[in-house]
Amino acid sequence: MTLLLTLLILSIIIFVHELGHFLAARMFKMPISEFAIGMGPELISYKKSYTKYSVRGIPMGGFVNIDGMDIEKPVENGFNSKPAYQRFVVLFAGVFMNFVLAFIIMVILTFVSGKYDIVDDGSIGYVSEKVPAYKELKIGDKIKEIENIKIKTWDDITVIMRNIKKEEINMVIEREGILLEKKIKLLYDESSKRYMIGINPKYIHSKYGFTEGVKESIRAFNELFLTVFKGLKMLVRGEVKSNEVSGPIGMVKIVDEFAKTGKILLVWLTAMLSVNIGIFNLLPFPALDGGRIIFVILEMIGIKINKKIEERVHLIGMFILILLFFIITGNDIKNIFKK
Repeated sequence: MTLLLTLLILSIIIFVHELGHFLAARMFKMPISEFAIGMGPELISYKKSYTKYSVRGIPMGGFVNIDGMDIEKPVENGFNSKPAYQRFVVLFAGVFMNFVLAFIIMVILTFVSGKYDIVDDGSIGYVSEKVPAYKELKIGDKIKEIENIKIKTWDDITVIMRNIKKEEINMVIEREGILLEKKIKLLYDESSKRYMIGINPKYIHSKYGFTEGVKESIRAFNELFLTVFKGLKMLVRGEVKSNEVSGPIGMVKIVDEFAKTGKILLVWLTAMLSVNIGIFNLLPFPALDGGRIIFVILEMIGIKINKKIEERVHLIGMFILILLFFIITGNDIKNIFKK
């Protein structure tokens, strides 16, 4: 089941990526011989005008065949015959669609999940069972005083507790409209080197308004983008250990772990992977979209590279990527047997 779920997630991401290339090529009237869902042997197909639309046997991603990319087979209105800016748009469109997919997911998650605002009047929303205060305090209690200091907001509690240097405090709470005086024993936290009550504030759940929700979606997408970008930057710099890099096999385990935590985190993982694949494809490495874009940009500023040389460079890049794929897959298998 987890394997099928992983294939579904990766298929959606890759399909959306290829759809970007397809739509951009269509916009510039480039001939497209095939747009396929999945890989491997053809199961069903439908031909409209020049383009064949097919579903293939391996439910993994998809591809689009834009005619004219092969320099040995020039085609009228083909990819290589088009102006550089049009080729740039077609190459970038796949990555762009990955970012669009991730943003749409973040919008959906934002409006579905809503927001949690603190009830900022000292109301208790959680008491840890591991602290002495668990016997004295209840969810819904409102803290009115600590050590004779009036409490108006939760920040007041935080500030007071930072300065407490003893194991017990005097507290006044309001419970069901009645004021109660309590002596609360504290727990000493070794990690923070201070005494703590072991409580959290009360929160209320509400839905975002349209404008606020869009702003939060943009913020969440930016945060996701920067997180993925920093991770890839660490990978390129060699700051990530080889056993921490996962391929398709390792991805199954990651999806399984996220699936256990709930649907929302699994959907968030899809957005993260979409951004990851988008940024990875933008890397200026031969055979990737980013590598091809570099050659187009050079042409746009007047530096034209021989197409045969360019294709050889991309071919070498493809061999390196395939080699990396096998290395990472081997690493995934090794990590499985370690456990």
